[in-house]
Amino acid sequence: MLKSARALAPAPARLGCLAHAAAALVAALVLAAAPIPAHAIVALTPELQKQVRAATFEVVIRKPTKDSVTYEKPLPLELVPFTERNDAYWPVGTAFAVAPDTFVTAAHVLVVGVGSQFGTPGIRDGHGGVYSIDRVLKFSLHEDYAVFTVSGAPPVTPFATSAAAAVDDLVFTVGNALGEGVVIRDGLLTSLTPEPQDGKWKYLRFSAAASPGNSGGPLLDAQGRAVGVVIAKSPNENLNYALPIERVLNGSDKRAVFDTRESFGIPKLLQGTIVAQFVESFALPLPFAEFSRNFRAAVLRFVKEQQVKLLASEAADLFPKGASGKLLATLYEANDPCLVAQQDDRSWDVHSCDTDSEVRLPGDGRVWTCQDAGPAQLFHLQYPGTASDEHHYHDTREFMDLLLKALKLPRIVGTQAVRITSLGAAQQESLLRDHFGRLWQLRVWSLGYADGYVVVLALPTPDGYVGLMSLTTSTFLDGVTESSRFLADYLYLTYTGSLTQWRAFLERRELRPAVFDRIRLQYAFDKALRFDSPRLQLDSSGVMTVSAQSTLAMQMAYMLDEGKLVWDVGGVVLREDRDRKTYLAAYRQSHPAEDAGRDRRERWEHMTRRDGDFNGSAQHDDQYKSFWIRTVGAGAGPTGSADAAARPLYEIVYSTDTSVLPPQIEDIQSRLPKVLRVTE
Repeated sequence: MLKSARALAPAPARLGCLAHAAAALVAALVLAAAPIPAHAIVALTPELQKQVRAATFEVVIRKPTKDSVTYEKPLPLELVPFTERNDAYWPVGTAFAVAPDTFVTAAHVLVVGVGSQFGTPGIRDGHGGVYSIDRVLKFSLHEDYAVFTVSGAPPVTPFATSAAAAVDDLVFTVGNALGEGVVIRDGLLTSLTPEPQDGKWKYLRFSAAASPGNSGGPLLDAQGRAVGVVIAKSPNENLNYALPIERVLNGSDKRAVFDTRESFGIPKLLQGTIVAQFVESFALPLPFAEFSRNFRAAVLRFVKEQQVKLLASEAADLFPKGASGKLLATLYEANDPCLVAQQDDRSWDVHSCDTDSEVRLPGDGRVWTCQDAGPAQLFHLQYPGTASDEHHYHDTREFMDLLLKALKLPRIVGTQAVRITSLGAAQQESLLRDHFGRLWQLRVWSLGYADGYVVVLALPTPDGYVGLMSLTTSTFLDGVTESSRFLADYLYLTYTGSLTQWRAFLERRELRPAVFDRIRLQYAFDKALRFDSPRLQLDSSGVMTVSAQSTLAMQMAYMLDEGKLVWDVGGVVLREDRDRKTYLAAYRQSHPAEDAGRDRRERWEHMTRRDGDFNGSAQHDDQYKSFWIRTVGAGAGPTGSADAAARPLYEIVYSTDTSVLPPQIEDIQSRLPKVLRVTE
């Protein structure tokens, strides 16, 4: 992947939407290598060709010496080309000498090595000698060039340079095409094209072939002088781009310069976008390690600043201000996590998953994943109902091994996709508390074979975890981490678990959300369960007994409390066990606003009158296999008060799929209104 993905990026590809758009700076543009025409005229003399090759270098990054990843089977490395299989380095681009111990490459080639897990990138000569980059002397992100020195480089005759290139001149590309060594190819200088952002200079466009790996190499004239730096290729045609060499020679040697402009947004979450200006600089020259730290810090500042600007531009409609009546009046039956997202009309609603998948674990555990719900992949890891061990929340290896059963993360080797079964223990772990007081575990694993990372934001639940997963290059790890932090506030979930898991979860004060500080749960097997919160009390006595197989779900909801949006328990569902349909539940229903929809408003009217489905009488299906009773509970405030009509109601439901005798159902019917006491 690295050979093609890091080779030749199009000129328009720059930092954009959060860290994902920022990663477009090094996005892959797979170029079809144009064959050298049989009639090609190689005007460079053999002696000049020798000098050209001696002054042109591969830019390389050392491969990991040990793979911490475990696979489903031995890697079929014999399918990898011989040279690539036996190379200790990844070739990522090209560089060339412009002065003794001074070299030029494309900025996006140098950026590939920023934050690399495997040390400082270097340049490799035709004899296999590798020399680490020492100091960065010049850097321009928008113009896409970098000038640097290396440690211990042998003497080399640098390229002469020329600013006299003209349309129809014969030109040559020189570079590490396809990562297979330095090659020279000819063509014509076809046009001088203004750069697309502000027209501050003109690109040299040429017809000489360029392939992944050519980025950063020289564009030469017929005399072997460097007239430009190869940086990009137009899609679907063999017309390529070079930056005029005078832009490099006349560039600042005092500051690293960032000056790009991109559309910035959060797809599938916010409808709005802004035009993001990445204008930044820091002092040069710098050792490469310090340059890398400054670069990553600049990108992270950019991501944070654009998030702030984007949210400010959307302030009038931003959640919770734009919370629709439907969102506030709906208690979503979401067994798996969802994202609260802005709809086409800019209202807010829960976005369900369209392409989910599920893998069963031993016992009654499961791993659920969703790839299309938002900017990151959603997951729900449920341990078996009897599992409540503390180590589950601290064993990062076990956590990821189980998650990988559903994620199906492959490593492409030749023509085969080999599934990854373990990433080992997380390399980084920290805690994050979001806007609603939920405590997340931020975990990062290395994908060393790609110099990348898996970033997971995991929220502990009684039965396991829910969360978000993203992949990133090493360069943009900080930006993707920041994006994950931002998304945490928009996750909607239902907390589920066995009673044993709930007891253990509520005792873990360091992992539970702040809202659970106000909740009390009491139960005895073969007897009843009592749930207490500031809003309601639910007691199953006389209606349902509980056992070790019983489960409890707390459906969370957004609600207005004295005009302020809060996140609290909106529904309590007690089930006989995970799979049986016998359950006792209480669901909060707020007074629906006009935009909540007709169905919600009509439902509210039936609840207030206690008629229709809410008349408290026993009902059954046509086969007399399922029985249910539905009634309504309300607070005991004064009925004549001005806000009485706006006071929330609670739907109380008992449902069973077991055979019951008429006296039993009549007894439950009489007891059901008494199981709930509304205290808000």
